[in-house]
Amino acid sequence: MTKRITLSIAAAGLLIGGSLQAQSAEDAYKNLISTSLFMANNLYLQTGWYDLDGRGGDDAETSNANFVGSYYFGDYGDSWRPFVIGGFGFSRITQDHTQTVGGFDGDVEFDSTYLKAGGGINYNPTSEISLSLGASGLWLNSDADYSARNGTGSNAAIAKYLESDSDSAIYDLFASGTYHTTLDNGYKPYFTVTAHYQSLDFDHGVSGENGFSGDFEAGVYTAELTRWMDLPVRAHFFAAATFLSNDLSDVVGFDSAYSAGTSLLWKIGPMIPIFDGAFKDTELAFNLQGTAGDSGLSGWKVSVSLNIAKFWAAPLRHRGL
Repeated sequence: MTKRITLSIAAAGLLIGGSLQAQSAEDAYKNLISTSLFMANNLYLQTGWYDLDGRGGDDAETSNANFVGSYYFGDYGDSWRPFVIGGFGFSRITQDHTQTVGGFDGDVEFDSTYLKAGGGINYNPTSEISLSLGASGLWLNSDADYSARNGTGSNAAIAKYLESDSDSAIYDLFASGTYHTTLDNGYKPYFTVTAHYQSLDFDHGVSGENGFSGDFEAGVYTAELTRWMDLPVRAHFFAAATFLSNDLSDVVGFDSAYSAGTSLLWKIGPMIPIFDGAFKDTELAFNLQGTAGDSGLSGWKVSVSLNIAKFWAAPLRHRGL
């Protein structure tokens, strides 16, 4: 039976700069937490260093370290392959000169830990088409800190939303379809579309948000390019686009993001005894990605992922193929 685990270890940073337009303390909380939730959950935006126009504050920065895993049952080529998703991570988002109604000015910081869990079913009607349906939840626990500036102090609203610990979550129902093939030269091009219906829940009695988002990705895995320590190295190139509905973009802060990246994949399975045989096709991937979008979104990310698989004949990133 084929078992696949994909582990991703990365660090992220987000820089948000914008105008100093006053907002309610509740909106400041909701906007910052929404950004953290969506980016921690999204495949293309969960790690990196980005610039994005801010709302109601000076500069905001977020850093994120996540450990994400997917486990696929069955053999490559099976028509039906159940999968489970699990992960945890750490996130920090800060914003200086957060302007709130009443003339208050302060620095906000949310230090968070999160857990992610889910699963679904992968259906392969042909050798070149893969369909998936699944659901996941990501639960974020945040410690809040607020430091007043210019002697403006605090008030009850700030104490409630920006100085109190909170629990929030994003729930994701998703469906995806992938077309992939192998060319005569050994290259493996593919195209993937993923649709999400997402629900954001907040603490402190703040109303939740629901909306749609979509991811589109096209890419190619090369044939073996070289060998290192007598083990094969190949490459992966991709371009992706993410779009958010108005309900989500209003709180997350942008409508669209466009990413392009590359990876080097080194087949390390044979050199690790526990992986040799059952997991002989395990690859260590080094990933680099650049991103641009509306609302001044731009940036890049780096990550390292460990892809553990058996009979990994035509792997697609995080797809279980």
